[in-house]
Amino acid sequence: MPRSARLINIASGLCGAFASRNNDLDGYWSIGKLRLLADQHGQSAVSLDLLASSMQPSASWFEPVLARHRQLLAKLADISGIRLDDISAANIVLDFAPPPRPRAGYCAPDCGDPFDLTVRVEADGRAAGIVRHAGYCRPHDPAQETRSTRLPAD
Repeated sequence: MPRSARLINIASGLCGAFASRNNDLDGYWSIGKLRLLADQHGQSAVSLDLLASSMQPSASWFEPVLARHRQLLAKLADISGIRLDDISAANIVLDFAPPPRPRAGYCAPDCGDPFDLTVRVEADGRAAGIVRHAGYCRPHDPAQETRSTRLPAD
């Protein structure tokens, strides 16, 4: 049975990769695109299931990011000595309406609104690794953003 510490390590790797500005889709930050998706559906959260390669609300254009993070899940599980088949849940939830908190001093109001990112990795329902990240984002707007010119990773 996987120990929760190894699952926390996997969740931490997924969380860091997902929150990163390098987590882009077509050159734009994925979290900003997900914020726009949530706004368009009148929802305050987006939920991704890496094992089922699904998300709520659904968006087929987001499949490359889901596939990339599912591959990362498999790689992190292998490095941790855990079979991917032993993982029973791997979820990423973005809450774009978290409870109020003081704004970080380094972040001006034009950084956007706060969001909370929660990554949960479970094995057989008995052990869980949960990691959280807090940040700021705006809904995706190509008129106000600079598109990345970095080549996509294979």
